[in-house]
Amino acid sequence: MVVRTGRRWGWWGVLFVVAFVASIPVGSALVAGNTLYLPGASAAELRDFYTVSGTAVFVQSALQALAAFALYEFGCGARATVGRGRSVPVMTAGMVAAAGFLLVSDICSILLAVTAQTTSDGLVSGLGKATLLSGGTLHLLGLAVLVTAASGVALRSDTRTRWVFHYGRVVGPLLALSVVSTVWPPFVKAEVLWRLLAIVWIVGVAVAALRGRIGSSQADRPVRTAGVEA
Repeated sequence: MVVRTGRRWGWWGVLFVVAFVASIPVGSALVAGNTLYLPGASAAELRDFYTVSGTAVFVQSALQALAAFALYEFGCGARATVGRGRSVPVMTAGMVAAAGFLLVSDICSILLAVTAQTTSDGLVSGLGKATLLSGGTLHLLGLAVLVTAASGVALRSDTRTRWVFHYGRVVGPLLALSVVSTVWPPFVKAEVLWRLLAIVWIVGVAVAALRGRIGSSQADRPVRTAGVEA
């Protein structure tokens, strides 16, 4: 029996990039009033922003929720294609964390838009911090695990396309540097760089998958069962 892996999962990577990148200018275009620098925002600033910018928050959150779903499906495809042995649960943990925390961030943003006028300052501040932490550091740490694990096992199993996995071996650990922003808030500005590095890897893997270039010499051979080639 010949076991083959489909190529269509690469489209999920493309959809993630398109939805996530689109959410930024679309959300900014719909913002009413001043934009918000979340790391240093007070409860009053959070309240004012989320009270008047509900439309922007809902549209941006919807696009990022779509991106989270696409990222999960992309991770499933990558895991099925390159995952081997102990790398499978590690890749699973990475993709669930990356997609899940992005979704949690969206939920926190929506809760802020719905409750900002009526809830306490403490809860507003808490939701603001949760939005920033889950959509930033925790999401990026999940991506770091997924990118590092997938790239490492792909290189060990001689999986094509090798350049993107060599790139991932370098970039994956760099994404984990996003944790610095939890102790030094100004470092959150570097998240733009981490996201760009991750997007390059996702696009590279997605395009390689769609063009049928991800595979190993071992995986491309027929699988023999009981000495009989099916």
